[in-house]
Amino acid sequence: MTAPDHHNTSIDLDRFNAVFFEECAEHLADMEHILVALDPESPDSEELNALFRAAHSIKGGAGIFGFSDLTVVTHELESLLDKVRGNELRLTATMIDLFLEARDAIAMQLAGHGDGSPVDQAVIEDICRRLRGQIEGTAAVAEKSPSPQVLPTEPMTGFRRLEIVFSPDNDIFQRGVRLENLFNELAQLGDLSVKAEIPDAPPFEAFDPEVCHARWIFTLDTVVADEEIRDIFEFVAEREQLTISTRDEQATAAPSPVEEDIPAPASAPAEGAIVPMGRRAYDRDETAPGAFGRRGGEIESSIRVGVTKVDQLINQVGELVITQSMLAQMAGVLDPVLFESIHRGLLQLERNTRDLQQNVMSIRLVPISIVFSRFPRLVRDLAAKLGKQVELHTVGETTELDKGLIEKIADPLTHLVRNCLDHGLESPEARMAAGKDPVGAIMLRASQVGGRIVIDVMDDGAGLSREKILRKAAERGIPTGDAMTDEEVWQLIFAPGFSTAETVTDISGRGVGMDVVLRNVQALSGRVQVSSEPGSGTRVTISLPLTLAILDGLSVAVGGEKFIIPLNAIIESLQPKPEEIKSVNGRTVVHVRGEYLPLLPLHELFSLETSVTRPEEGITVLVDVEGEKAALLVDALLDEHQVVIKSLEANYRKVEGTAGATILGDGRVALILDVHALLRMR
Repeated sequence: MTAPDHHNTSIDLDRFNAVFFEECAEHLADMEHILVALDPESPDSEELNALFRAAHSIKGGAGIFGFSDLTVVTHELESLLDKVRGNELRLTATMIDLFLEARDAIAMQLAGHGDGSPVDQAVIEDICRRLRGQIEGTAAVAEKSPSPQVLPTEPMTGFRRLEIVFSPDNDIFQRGVRLENLFNELAQLGDLSVKAEIPDAPPFEAFDPEVCHARWIFTLDTVVADEEIRDIFEFVAEREQLTISTRDEQATAAPSPVEEDIPAPASAPAEGAIVPMGRRAYDRDETAPGAFGRRGGEIESSIRVGVTKVDQLINQVGELVITQSMLAQMAGVLDPVLFESIHRGLLQLERNTRDLQQNVMSIRLVPISIVFSRFPRLVRDLAAKLGKQVELHTVGETTELDKGLIEKIADPLTHLVRNCLDHGLESPEARMAAGKDPVGAIMLRASQVGGRIVIDVMDDGAGLSREKILRKAAERGIPTGDAMTDEEVWQLIFAPGFSTAETVTDISGRGVGMDVVLRNVQALSGRVQVSSEPGSGTRVTISLPLTLAILDGLSVAVGGEKFIIPLNAIIESLQPKPEEIKSVNGRTVVHVRGEYLPLLPLHELFSLETSVTRPEEGITVLVDVEGEKAALLVDALLDEHQVVIKSLEANYRKVEGTAGATILGDGRVALILDVHALLRMR
């Protein structure tokens, strides 16, 4: 028999711990989302149950994985929530604030286990004390006038001797479950003895120490109800894997309270009979296996896959696309009649590669609600701190964006929302004086336009002050002029260190916000636009590419070089006539169906030698970027491609007017044009 590899076992436990932390983070996010929207005057029972389930799941998982400190806050939180949802205590706004603080304390403890962040034990103790105070401070009142919905239960009158048989799955060790933690929790309920049986032991040479062949039999003298025992095994045992039977016929005990969603048996079991473990009302969804070793149902809705693995898969598919393009280019010189089967096979390969590419890319797309969900809490807390009344509205939460972009856009959006609260929205008194609703509104809206994602952050506040911005810009030595358009004035707020705040606060006003927003968005090949109307509010629009990995493009020739123009920006292509080329204010434009579009010769922008210098000799590609149009002058149109985007900055340096590069079928590198940046270069 081979000795177990303790190093690999440690790695496996680390992997399970990571999944546990991830699930806990999801539970905490759900709790915050519910608490921020919860109405203390008329709380929804389903929302209270969901809060209880989240706290209970964290507590149960923490106990199984040996993070006993995490069970301290969650136990007090669970106790108070249980009384609230059972109508023993009335929910108050103070309780909601305390629940949010408890959620933050648990998040701090998780970070301590996950990345070694410091944990302030004084905060943990204070939260526990205040949670207990909410329970104990109203206990006397509850006893004097018990709620009619609560039915008192008969207390235990004596010990019972129970036999508990636990028959786990063979892979329970591989799922990260540590049985010693189960045994320790069970031992706290009374006098415990344990024995193991191996009914079907394999031959010694086939014995695997990572496979559980034993079933465990516990004898427990206790006064607790069966339900409390079932709680301990909740995350590791299926219905048929745990049985409880009474061995002491003289002991008496009242039945434990049963959750409403557990049907009572048709007839009471005979004394001493085996009673299968029932499901609690707060069980996790069985179609989604969790970190706690619980097996899901036959059909599973999803699996967890590391982002690194997905990125590797995307890179490999990208290389496959390049290889397919190379083969297609090599086959282009073959006679389609003589080599019909090769052409047909390559065509099928192209279709399959494109389908594979699209499906793989969709794996990285996640809903923007992941980012939007953090703002209700932020708005709630800052509004209270600023003494403002604010409603947050979100639209388009299901809009999908590349996960890499999601993670990087969160900070810029946070800056914008904080600015809306601090600078944009007026105080309730000022709003009423202006004839507006005292409750201000902030809206986050996401939508997909072509191959880009557009995110709007809007408020109905006072709007930007042109005079104040120009005055502050002049004070900082930024060139300005009265002839500047409003759009040009609004762009001044993105200057480094620019701020119109009269006083510096811990919320905003230090002048490190909007320039960070612009820099971060531009690093994602995105753009930021501002529009504002005095007295009506401000809108900041962020436009981002749908993904940073792959795009459909048209290859064009300019001199001896090839460029890729994104297809979603192209309107049409044409060869203009001499009379359609005009000069307006010293700039060359092309007249197309009543519109005069600026002409951008790519050979001039990139300093390339070419024989095609006159517009009527080349091809103009008409492009449109969010309503802004232009005509790009190229030598010739080549082919349509689905290209894999490679970073120029990571491999070379930033090239103005480009969004990256790609490798063509012949092995050459082609620059991918950033049409919006080209319009800025004209």
